[in-house]
Amino acid sequence: MWKILIVEDEVHVRKALISSFDWQASGFEVVGEAGNGLRAWEFIEAEQPDLVICDIFMPVMDGIELLKKTKEAGLPCLFVMLTCLNEFEYVRLALQHGAFDYILKLSMDIATMKEILAKVDAELIHAAEQTSRILFVDFQQIYHGMWEALIHRKEYRLTGQELEQSGGRWSHVLICSILNGDIPVTVEDFTALGIVVPDRHAAIHQFSIFGQTTFFYWHRNKIELKPFSGDVPLYSTVVCSCVSGKQLFEAWRDTLAQLDQFWYSGRKQLHFFEFGKSSPGGGHYVPWKQERKLIHYFEQARLEECGSLLEEIWSAMERSLLPMYMVKETALQLDSLLLRIANSPFVDTNELILCANHKELLTKLVERLRTSVRHAHGTKEPLTNHNEINKILDYIHENYNSNITLKSMAQFVALDEHYLSNLFKKKTGGNFIDYLHGVRIKEAKNFLDHSDLTVNEVGERVGFVSDNYFIKIFKRWTGMTPTHYRNRNAE
Repeated sequence: MWKILIVEDEVHVRKALISSFDWQASGFEVVGEAGNGLRAWEFIEAEQPDLVICDIFMPVMDGIELLKKTKEAGLPCLFVMLTCLNEFEYVRLALQHGAFDYILKLSMDIATMKEILAKVDAELIHAAEQTSRILFVDFQQIYHGMWEALIHRKEYRLTGQELEQSGGRWSHVLICSILNGDIPVTVEDFTALGIVVPDRHAAIHQFSIFGQTTFFYWHRNKIELKPFSGDVPLYSTVVCSCVSGKQLFEAWRDTLAQLDQFWYSGRKQLHFFEFGKSSPGGGHYVPWKQERKLIHYFEQARLEECGSLLEEIWSAMERSLLPMYMVKETALQLDSLLLRIANSPFVDTNELILCANHKELLTKLVERLRTSVRHAHGTKEPLTNHNEINKILDYIHENYNSNITLKSMAQFVALDEHYLSNLFKKKTGGNFIDYLHGVRIKEAKNFLDHSDLTVNEVGERVGFVSDNYFIKIFKRWTGMTPTHYRNRNAE
């Protein structure tokens, strides 16, 4: 319902206006009345009605002054002025100051009021939709900022300015997070849950990332939840009780923490919780020693040990209730690391990002690990389906410490250099120089791990003629210098 304030100094006129019309039939509700402009202004400041039906001539503060004061304050109320036949100059003045329309008191009847309210209803709907569209873009930046803070375990504080962007329309928010994986969900799916009463004053924002979708249901009043009476939902769903806009970040963090229990269990149900009566999960990253052990098993193609170690890591994350987004970040880091060691072509990571539960993510990661091991250790399966490219790959693995260039490889297989460059990328998914660097960096890491060679000597052993270039490429592939890598390994 749109909220109406009736402002009229003549009590019998005001009471007659309130009682003689079925406001709710037109989608409106009279929420207040006032006998002068000053009382009306106090009500408008506190309640922000959608429509003010206001007499022009009143004591203390007249309708024109009330209209001007409201517009200067930036409040989005619409004004319909009540006037007499001899007051058209004042009507013109009111329209100049932003009044939406006017009604002649003597000709005011049910048909006229219905017509006016229909026009007001259409204008309010249009304004609400326009405001929601504009602010949706601004709020998406806020949601992204909060997500980055969650990922990096930092705090995020909404500023008063950010909350005021809604023009005071939204001060309360209900949060609903869904673990939907790779299946798209929409606002219609949220409303179909039936947990909130449809309301024109509300704005619903959707934010999807890492296989979860959160709906933010904004309203200017406190939001009452309806009991869920539907069937078992298709997805694991967590709903947080209504909070103020200033509590948005903490409430979303706790909602995602509640969702983590379904990430680990795989259960599909709708779970309600009250903000402030739960605590977010803990968390730790994969210890370096475990990561090194995984790399060691991987480099020796010991798939069974790799799988067992990953299961151990996954169980530890579940015991500590590591947040779902941190589990996925860990999986992506391990996947990227092993792909580089294997020098495997890049494979789309969406199948990891969009996993809907903890066990599924482990299964996907192990499958990708097996593929990478086959690529790295040359099983009976050819690396590509092109003989000349396979010859080049074998040559690189056997002679990585030699002076290898695209030109020399083109001569080796009797192909045009430009044609070979395009063919190599098509068959392996990566550039020739990146593949060569990958092999050399893998061997450099072996020397750093298992020998006392200096960094300069390691660079020479794997085919880099320049120390600075070796350090630059090593850092690009591993995120650290060779010295840092060796010292970290020793720890």
